[in-house]
This record gives sequence, structure tokens and C-alpha cells, in this order.
Amino acid sequence: MTMVTRTEVEKKFKQIVADIFKVPVKNLKGSTRFAEDLKAKSLGMISLVAATENTFGIKTTTAETSKNTTIKKAVDYIYKKLKG
Repeated sequence: MTMVTRTEVEKKFKQIVADIFKVPVKNLKGSTRFAEDLKAKSLGMISLVAATENTFGIKTTTAETSKNTTIKKAVDYIYKKLKG
């Protein structure tokens, strides 16, 4: 298995976020908050979690996911799961 870099994780994850929340990738920053900045509702977050799990081949829980309030936190979490 090839190790994926944090930059690759961030790029892929931002693309998923952009697709689900209909925003340009260039508008997404590490500090972008799902609820406040993207107006994410529960259905959007469920879609995001499902797409993230499918794309990266990881499993997560609602409790773990809810802690990831920004793109940076989510990318850090995904990267840690992939390394772990």
C-alpha cells in the first residue's frame, strides 16, 4: 500500500466537500467550518461522511466525526486514520 501524503488527503477531501456543498474548491480553507461557513445540515454531513469513508477506505463514528468542525480538523483526522 502506498502512503498517501497529507497534501493528497487535503486535496481529495476538499474536492469531496466542494462537490457535496456546491462551493468552489478554491474557496475552501483549513479554517472553513462545516456548520457556520458551509451551512452544513445533517443530511449534508451524512453524505460527506459516506463519501469520505468510500474515498479513503476508512470507517468512522458519528461521535468522532462531530469533533471535526473544520476542514483542517477533518483532514488531520483522515490522515491519522490512514496512517494508523
